[in-house]
Amino acid sequence: MKVEDLEMYGKALEMPKDAQRKQMKIVFNLLRKEFGIIGILGIVNGANKHAKRITREYPEAVKKAREISEVFEKELKMMGSLFSAIADKRGRAKAQEFMIGMMRNVAAISMPAIYQISDLVKCEGDVFDNYKKMNRALFTTTNRMGTWKHDGFHESNDLLDFKVTTCVNIELWEAIDCPELNVLGCEHDLAGYPLIEEATQSEFRRHCTLAKGGDCCHFKFYRKGTAPDDAHLNK
Repeated sequence: MKVEDLEMYGKALEMPKDAQRKQMKIVFNLLRKEFGIIGILGIVNGANKHAKRITREYPEAVKKAREISEVFEKELKMMGSLFSAIADKRGRAKAQEFMIGMMRNVAAISMPAIYQISDLVKCEGDVFDNYKKMNRALFTTTNRMGTWKHDGFHESNDLLDFKVTTCVNIELWEAIDCPELNVLGCEHDLAGYPLIEEATQSEFRRHCTLAKGGDCCHFKFYRKGTAPDDAHLNK
């Protein structure tokens, strides 16, 4: 089997249904731990009300998300409404803290699923080369869709390097008055990429991101053993 034959090759962060179920279980357990079973009901009711409010008050943002994909629209409203419901109970700072922790936890499921790791490692050829191909296909698709525009790939035998110069996530979170969520994608990557480094024979580096004040999100995927010793600078 070639890496190009994988179901997730060239997909734009679409989660397989099994991964979605596992993610929802993680989210439920985190909410139960934070609010208790009874408290979850209040959060769900609040989130439903905020989802309707977001649709009503920010139709242009919702429309733009829908034009990207129905999945993108669903996630915009789901994440925005959950954040807002928690903020009603605990304040915006605590809500952001919860959402960041949630993203870090679900990354353990989503990152292996995005790259179809269990099958990627079985494909013909060098695993790191195949991982680079998966990344090129993924970010080519998101560039075409307009979610994350980048400056083109710069590649050598041991490195895939590119800069994401626009992030529609930031635009849309701010458009629905949830700027605290701008960093969610960054935090997901910080938690997720290290988890698949061993399997993909890679090392992840990204020392600046748009959401954290940089002029780009500078992705670098190194072959294992070739990256500089500066992972602590990742953002």
